[in-house]
Amino acid sequence: MGADEREEEQLRSVALENARSIVRARQRAERDLVATREALEQQTQALTLSLAMIRATLESTFDGILVTDVQGKVTGCNEKYLKMWQLPRDPSGSDHARLLELCAQQLPDPARYLARAEEIRTGSVAESSDLLELTDGRVFERFSSIEYIDGRNVGRVWSFRDVTIQKQTEAQLRDQREWFQVTLASIGDGVITTDVHGRVTFMNPMAERMTGWGLASARGQPLERVFAIVNEFTRETVPNPVQQVLREGTTVGLSNHTLLLTRDGAEIAVEDSAAPIRDAHGVITGTVMVFHDVSARRGAETALRDADRRKDEFLATLAHELRNPLAPIRQAALISKAAGATEAQKRWSHDVIDRQIQHMSLLLDDLLDISRVTRGTLVLRIQPTDLADIIAAAVETARPTIDAKRHTLSIEVPEQAVRFNADPLRIAQMLSNLLTNAAKYTDPEGHIRLTARCAADEVVIQVADTGIGISTDSLPRIFEMFAQVATSRDRSEGGLGIGLALTKGLAELHGGRIEARSPGLGRGSEFTIHLPLKASARAPQCAPDSGDAPRPAVGQRILIADDNRDSAETLCALLRMDGHEVRVVHDGPEALAAFGEFRPAVVLLDIGMPGLDGYEVAQRMCGACSWELKLVAITGWAQENDRERALAAGFDHHLTKPVDLQRLRALLQPAGAAAAPAGY
Repeated sequence: MGADEREEEQLRSVALENARSIVRARQRAERDLVATREALEQQTQALTLSLAMIRATLESTFDGILVTDVQGKVTGCNEKYLKMWQLPRDPSGSDHARLLELCAQQLPDPARYLARAEEIRTGSVAESSDLLELTDGRVFERFSSIEYIDGRNVGRVWSFRDVTIQKQTEAQLRDQREWFQVTLASIGDGVITTDVHGRVTFMNPMAERMTGWGLASARGQPLERVFAIVNEFTRETVPNPVQQVLREGTTVGLSNHTLLLTRDGAEIAVEDSAAPIRDAHGVITGTVMVFHDVSARRGAETALRDADRRKDEFLATLAHELRNPLAPIRQAALISKAAGATEAQKRWSHDVIDRQIQHMSLLLDDLLDISRVTRGTLVLRIQPTDLADIIAAAVETARPTIDAKRHTLSIEVPEQAVRFNADPLRIAQMLSNLLTNAAKYTDPEGHIRLTARCAADEVVIQVADTGIGISTDSLPRIFEMFAQVATSRDRSEGGLGIGLALTKGLAELHGGRIEARSPGLGRGSEFTIHLPLKASARAPQCAPDSGDAPRPAVGQRILIADDNRDSAETLCALLRMDGHEVRVVHDGPEALAAFGEFRPAVVLLDIGMPGLDGYEVAQRMCGACSWELKLVAITGWAQENDRERALAAGFDHHLTKPVDLQRLRALLQPAGAAAAPAGY
């Protein structure tokens, strides 16, 4: 093969190799192109998926999203944004400023809204947050942030969240919190809350006042330190109710007989209760304790218990005082009817019976008087009164008791006559009470001193003794009802314990007052009465009784109706001795039957009779009577309303048992003669 052929062959080989290389390169390029296309397709699919996911995320969020570029163009938004701002279409590609103007119309101050949006858009602050209150009541929370790509500002994302319900809830909670604070501040109970460890977290103003602790100093303190309580009787520490609440998770009821020891050392009677505070899951997060001051109630309960005790002791004393005269009455009655009794012994027994009946009558009169004073129905008979006469009457009444114990009585009164306006009977009653008490509560052969003087515009009368005295504890209660029962009975003659209460009431009715002093037990006592020299404005004027004791009237025809046969027959005997014609019956129907036949001028009717009571009998007699008739109620019921009821039923007078014969004789006087006032 020649050189040309070899060269040509070589060229063909080179060309073929180049062709192969080109084919291989083209094949590689085609493969690379296919790979690139596949990679691009994969990236496009991934980007599409990513964009879809982003779009889905934006649409599923609760926030309204708006995206703008650096030129202020809207590049996108989600459906939530359109609905929140009530926009009809997607504003993508539109000018953000125009969109803001549409939204601004939904706010109370559009200009302010636009200015703030422009401030955010043009400012350098990367993030901003504010609240937008729309005219329809909705509230949006707006959040804005700049978006960066490779450190370059590419626009801003605006996020809007509807927080209307949240803000309304916050407002309601705020209102409730304010209402709760105002309520706790205004209620009369103390309120303390604690955490789960029993440490104070809150106190209302009442709790601060009652405990003496301020909230600032009490917060974080153990409740036992702020609310220290003890038993009022044993003085032992009372377990704190909060600890039981935390331990058992139940409400603890009221604690009785509990005293709160305040920070300054005072004591307050309290009742308290405590309950757990639980969260939404039922877990105990603390406790609340409510307590209130019951000092007044406990004081009233103590007073009631004391009054009940004194009432029981008074009833026992009353029974004792009523039995005392019954014994000599029974014994004197046996003596008077004994076959061998002399006339002197009979007269003596009659005197004993009369004296003991008078004693019993005085006891009952005192009871009635204190009742009238307490109810304000006792009427004073104010008249010009001589002080010396009153003192003489009082001494005469108390003299038997004074002499029985061989006391010395000294009297000091002004030399000149002292006259003032008062009820002489009631003033004498007051002084005789004081003198009798002094005699009773002084050991035999003691000394009693009565002094009287004028001072300024009042009369001052003092009764002092060397008796058993009054303890410091008893002195403030000496004028209370039944106070006597608390004194030492082995050194006194007892009594109902109403004399001093009655004396105080009578002094006050006169516009005066009474005071008691005593150095202590065994050192005597002194009572001072202050009375105005002129009549009290609170005491109605009443004319005094006139005339001497009435003499027995004769010739009256009298009907007595009383189911107590002894009472009726003895009264009948007394009236017949006075010369009256008397008939006796024992029930209401008998009284009406005898009334028409006997035609009495006076009827003495018991109220509580069987068949028909005295009220109904009196009414029927008034309706059937054609002659002059005097109806007199004779009864053991002696309250003011009993007297008023008797007068309303037609009675002319109301007398209480045992009947005062002198008063009855006055009622039986013929027309024109002196008689007792109606109703007495």
